[in-house]
Amino acid sequence: MRRHLVLPARGALLINTDVHGNAGDFARLEQLFAEERAREPETHWVILGDVVHAPDASARTSSPDLYDFDDGSMRIVDRILTLEKECAGYVHFVLGNHDHGHAGGPHTHKFHGDEVAALEATLSEAERTRLRGLCERALLAVAAPCGVLMTHGSPDMTLERLDDLDGVPLDLEAMSSAQASMMRSLLTSYGQPDHVCIPMLANVSRASGLDLRVVVHGHDRDEKGFFREGGHQVCPVIFGAPHANKRYLRLDLAAHYEGAAEIREDFEIKRLHG
Repeated sequence: MRRHLVLPARGALLINTDVHGNAGDFARLEQLFAEERAREPETHWVILGDVVHAPDASARTSSPDLYDFDDGSMRIVDRILTLEKECAGYVHFVLGNHDHGHAGGPHTHKFHGDEVAALEATLSEAERTRLRGLCERALLAVAAPCGVLMTHGSPDMTLERLDDLDGVPLDLEAMSSAQASMMRSLLTSYGQPDHVCIPMLANVSRASGLDLRVVVHGHDRDEKGFFREGGHQVCPVIFGAPHANKRYLRLDLAAHYEGAAEIREDFEIKRLHG
């Protein structure tokens, strides 16, 4: 199973991070993708995981400005499956740690004791099959000649080559210890210091023939809507940010981004509802 993808050096690129079952936010992203494709047919959309598992009733009540939305996890899964067919080769789903639980990974417990069981208990067998199918086929990383490496978490130096991702089993029981360490970093790391991120990018660049300078990742939250970690990591935030602050990225695949500072607020870092 091929678990990584390298994008072309032309066209536009939209990137979003965690939506956690917010079908309204996902519908807005889909609208933006359609609008971008109308202007630039060579537009790619990378979805950086954690599309499932909405907040529980307690979180919705205690923080309604952040978490008061219905769980649209399955609607989002079905839309991604449809888009992968309708826009084949242009919509790319990267696994998050919450998604991983539906494909042999650890079961998360952010809002429920077992979020995998809680969601799957609400689904039909056909829906569970579609959900598991999306997660089992997911990518683990996407890279682009514009200098960007896209993952759910921010990888450490256990990631040395993109080719090492291919064939990684998603079932924890089937992973080697090295694969398990790499997967923990890819799916659950919130950020890395520059002394880890920079050599990791250099190693992956040498092995791939790319010149990668920036990690774009999700897995984290910030009510401001985005943050930079050191000089080479950017995290646009949708889940956990107020409506007006939610962000996604729009990059030029023909450009080259030398560092996180070149991914600028209100230029490449866009407001989702603005």
